[in-house]
Amino acid sequence: MKLHPFIKKKELVDLTIKLVQIPTENPPGNEKLAAPFLKPLLSKMGFKVKTILSPEGRWNLIAEKRWGRGGRTLIFNGHLDVVPAGDPSQWQYPPFQGKLSKGKIYGRGASDMKSGIASFIHALSMIDRAKIHFHQGAVILHLVSDEESHGHQGMGFLTQKGGIHGDAALVGEPTDLHPVIAHKGALWVRIFTFGKSAHSAKPHLGVNAIEKMAKLIDRLNSILWEKEHPWLGKPTLSIGTIRGGTKINVVPDRCEIEVDRRMLPGEKKEEVLREMKKILDLIQLGDSFFQYRMEEIDFAEASEVDPEEEIVNIGREAIQEVIGENLPLRTFSGFTDSRFYINQCRIPTLIFGPGNTSQIHTANESVEVEALVQASHIYGLILTHYLSR
Repeated sequence: MKLHPFIKKKELVDLTIKLVQIPTENPPGNEKLAAPFLKPLLSKMGFKVKTILSPEGRWNLIAEKRWGRGGRTLIFNGHLDVVPAGDPSQWQYPPFQGKLSKGKIYGRGASDMKSGIASFIHALSMIDRAKIHFHQGAVILHLVSDEESHGHQGMGFLTQKGGIHGDAALVGEPTDLHPVIAHKGALWVRIFTFGKSAHSAKPHLGVNAIEKMAKLIDRLNSILWEKEHPWLGKPTLSIGTIRGGTKINVVPDRCEIEVDRRMLPGEKKEEVLREMKKILDLIQLGDSFFQYRMEEIDFAEASEVDPEEEIVNIGREAIQEVIGENLPLRTFSGFTDSRFYINQCRIPTLIFGPGNTSQIHTANESVEVEALVQASHIYGLILTHYLSR
């Protein structure tokens, strides 16, 4: 059945703008501001909606709509939080105005990922208007918090709590309307080097912790990665921050860096930590004054789904029907909530949504209205094809 006639562009644009106008910045984590808008909207559409608060009081909405008994369950995941808007003077329009201009909606979260949530909700409205009635099956929406901070209070918490069941899932992150089947993980660690302070006029009486850290940085940057993934390529390592010393004329007795190590599917956190410790220990073996401490900051697993999974094939068919071409499979260098469905819940998951990854976390973030319309159409086709089989 053709769904395009049942798209209401103005309704879709208005919904996206209203979501962008809700300042759900993380930090501090204002996802609860979206609840008074979303709960009545979804309830009116026939969903049973409940709120689940994380241990830190972060809001997660779960909405379920069921047809008949039994059948298959399709989950849609969207995160309500957005990164801070930053300096408003860097924006062409106020970041939470949701300005529509020249075929684009501007605002923090327009691309990442209020547009994905709006497109999926509108797809459900399209199905209602088209009077498509499924004999059986269910749709569950997970509209969660904290994804921008690794998801510990959102999908991480819901996964630990248990009770997540489904046959397939969609994660509505911005993919430029391409199907995405894998993403890297991230291990963040903090490493300290220690020395001995002294007057800088007599540096030989001290041990310079910054110079010791320089040895480590040089070693980390010279790693030759042997591992490689067919979709994601090689692991990467980036040193994001460095702090050391107290005053220009004091030999520093402490230096600290924060390291972002991007991981491939199948890599274990413990394995990567051992690799880093081995590098540190080798430096220490050749330098008795090299003293260090390493601690884990945070961790997110990599994930991947078989490209031949049914949800992937249905997604690709729907994309081709709407876009008119067979778009290639893609991957993310960053991590998403799909890892919880794939790794912990064993639910095959496709990442797909409007918006472009080049817009993520930028000033003047925007999404094209035409991408919203196409995404909503594609979501509608995925829903009808998956729940009708």
